Amino acid sequence: MIVRHNFEKMKLGYIYKLLFLIIILFSSCISTKKLIRNSTTEISEFDKNNLDGIYSNINKQAENNSLWFILTKTITQKFNQTSIENYNVKITLSNDKTLNIKLVKQDSILEEYNLPGKIKNQYFSVDKDLKLIPFYPIYYIRNEQKTIVGNDKDGNLVLVNGFESEGAILFLGNGNNGIYEYKFEKIKN
Repeated sequence: MIVRHNFEKMKLGYIYKLLFLIIILFSSCISTKKLIRNSTTEISEFDKNNLDGIYSNINKQAENNSLWFILTKTITQKFNQTSIENYNVKITLSNDKTLNIKLVKQDSILEEYNLPGKIKNQYFSVDKDLKLIPFYPIYYIRNEQKTIVGNDKDGNLVLVNGFESEGAILFLGNGNNGIYEYKFEKIKN
């Protein structure tokens, strides 16, 4: 009887730990709706033909964040950030679930990525990027990033990017979050 009682306590403990892990994995603090609410720009009605086009890689408000860097989340290995600024980014909505982006200079393509996502409201919502190392309470890291892309009334690209980062070592934790909006000029269709 005592052995069975201890076994059920252990089983219950594992179930609680598993539920805690599932809650962490599937909890989301950054949503498309939250990014849309934080956008200050009036967005035009979503149109595939309006989104497709070539955009400037440079943001005049935040020159250290190029369009290519924000969308790919990394600085390309072949070129440094200052040389990338001389290029443009060609965006094509391949289908309702894939956004194709190319780093171009005149007619040459330097790099190309396909970003999975879906159309929500007036934006293309890029699938969330989530990195999780769940060895709580000893060591825990969670990085989450979400991006939505749309056009303003002038046809320029509006990109809203949200991120959350948190970590803990032996119950000592810290975190950081933010939502940023960027505009990139449309060069041509």
